[in-house]
Amino acid sequence: MEPPGILALEIRGERLLLHPVRAVVWPARRTVIVADTHFGKSSVFGRHGIAVPDGTDAYDRERLAALLAQTQAQRLLLLGDFLHGALDAQQGAARDLALWLRRLRGVCVALVTGNHDRTAAAGWQAPVNWQGDELIDGPFRFTHEDLNDSQHFVISGHVHPVVTLRGLRKHRLRVPVFWERAGGLVLPSFGSFTGGYRVEPQGEERVYAAGPETVVELKVARRARP
Repeated sequence: MEPPGILALEIRGERLLLHPVRAVVWPARRTVIVADTHFGKSSVFGRHGIAVPDGTDAYDRERLAALLAQTQAQRLLLLGDFLHGALDAQQGAARDLALWLRRLRGVCVALVTGNHDRTAAAGWQAPVNWQGDELIDGPFRFTHEDLNDSQHFVISGHVHPVVTLRGLRKHRLRVPVFWERAGGLVLPSFGSFTGGYRVEPQGEERVYAAGPETVVELKVARRARP
């Protein structure tokens, strides 16, 4: 019996739990998996003279720390774009993140490199375990960008998938989703200060909406593959 709000998937003999905070929990490996945190985005924008609301980094760190404690995870696996861009080691965004990482005692933080992480490498070096462009563990291949793999089930990020729900009076709501495709699962972005790319399931693809308190499969109109 899963906790309320959790949606369980059985994939190649492994049980994965889709969590409303837009994370995947892999109980067998005591691992929490997230993609596209984009920490430091407000700082990067501010450095370029673009005024944006602050505080999303702190909020996202709290959400992630709470999930790690709740699940008693021993590993945090980041599927790329951990940072949005290069940070100054002497400024607040980097210092706050470094302190937060030190407080995750007993948790191995592993990062699969994303496109933004390559840019960020020119600045402050996050004290995490850099895995390169991929990590293979069990039946899964963890990457930032989705790819074809005939041997492994690919779990990735990068896309920030959302779907648009249409209600009465032409109301529309964009909802972050886990996007299950043939041979792979694309995670929604974990970061609060990120955009989204609207996806339309095709054929047997499925989408699972991450609501505030629950994850549910959406029955949306499907287009046949060309």
